[in-house]
Amino acid sequence: MMPKYKIKQTIQSLNKHIGMILHLVHDEKIINRTIDLFESVFPKDNLFVVFTRKKFKFVREGENVIPYLAFEQKMNDLNITSVVIHYMNSRKMKFVRKFYPKDIPVYWIIWGADLYNKLLEPKGFEMIDKNSGYYRSGRIGKFFSIPYDKIREKIRAARNIKFINERINYIVTDTTENDYDMLMEYYPQLNHIPWRDFFYYPIDVVLGDELISKYIDGNNIQIGNSASHTNNHEYAMTILSGLDIAGRKVVVPLSYSGKEGYIKSVTASGKKLLRDNFYPLTDFMPLADYNRLLTSVSVAIYGNWRQEAIGNILISLYLGAKVFLSYRNPVLRWARNHNLVVFELESITQKDIDEPLSADDIQHNRNILMELYNKNRLYTLIKDSFVDR
Repeated sequence: MMPKYKIKQTIQSLNKHIGMILHLVHDEKIINRTIDLFESVFPKDNLFVVFTRKKFKFVREGENVIPYLAFEQKMNDLNITSVVIHYMNSRKMKFVRKFYPKDIPVYWIIWGADLYNKLLEPKGFEMIDKNSGYYRSGRIGKFFSIPYDKIREKIRAARNIKFINERINYIVTDTTENDYDMLMEYYPQLNHIPWRDFFYYPIDVVLGDELISKYIDGNNIQIGNSASHTNNHEYAMTILSGLDIAGRKVVVPLSYSGKEGYIKSVTASGKKLLRDNFYPLTDFMPLADYNRLLTSVSVAIYGNWRQEAIGNILISLYLGAKVFLSYRNPVLRWARNHNLVVFELESITQKDIDEPLSADDIQHNRNILMELYNKNRLYTLIKDSFVDR
């Protein structure tokens, strides 16, 4: 928690500005980069309110970065001209209703779970492989348990939709613009709310000078990006286990997100299905080290049925990996709509994993991604998309 004297200094400094963008964020890894990007476009005109009661784990404190309780107590008189919700949840909705019930435009940047888990799943969108051992164990969680929980989630979805309908002025997608189409398909009553484009992963910033010119130089296989159960690890590992992967390491990142029970279930399934090839990552890695690891991955497999791991997918494609996505995943349609060379997980063959992506296909993917997801284009999107200030 920020000390009181720092909060006072922050108030005095921020009040010098005529209008500010208020960002409602989680304590997540990508927020520091997000702060830098918005500050590059609108210097000293951003206030980031971090929704955590604990000491910040990932987000660095600063003059314009404070815990939300500090804002509630001290800063409701700032001249905020727009609000940006980075991942929508009940606390942020309550916050907006309390401090900005009308007039000030509100942007909702979709992260994934706030769309698929909270709004689409209660309406029938499937995200989980029900044949997995974790699902059959009954530990999958509230979304798939007793009827009362399903009813409760439908009620919560209705409340979220009511908030969106009443207070959201712009629906902003992160990278995969067809998330907006998915929302409209399930909730056509929201089609009066316009869409705006955005992305959190400028490739030149994420990779940096060291790795921006690098290509894949290994033959490892990667499955998933986190310990979230919507990665459907067992689903992907079952498909891969039918192929010859002798001598290849199957890297399975499990150090981020997810529950301990799911991690144990994935570990048990991995050892059973992939044996000595299974290589779980359970210790958190700094971004630079993780990106270096990705240069050793020639085949990247994502068992997700919803939009997820988009940053990993972008970097894997850019470095030259063969990326396999489930036919159920809207990200596969997004990638093909952008003419990227990607593959369907359910149709994977021995030849697919044995033969690396051709140099022409690697360069083709790299050209598309660098044109779409570079720092300068993101600066333009921030300037053009968040103009109601």
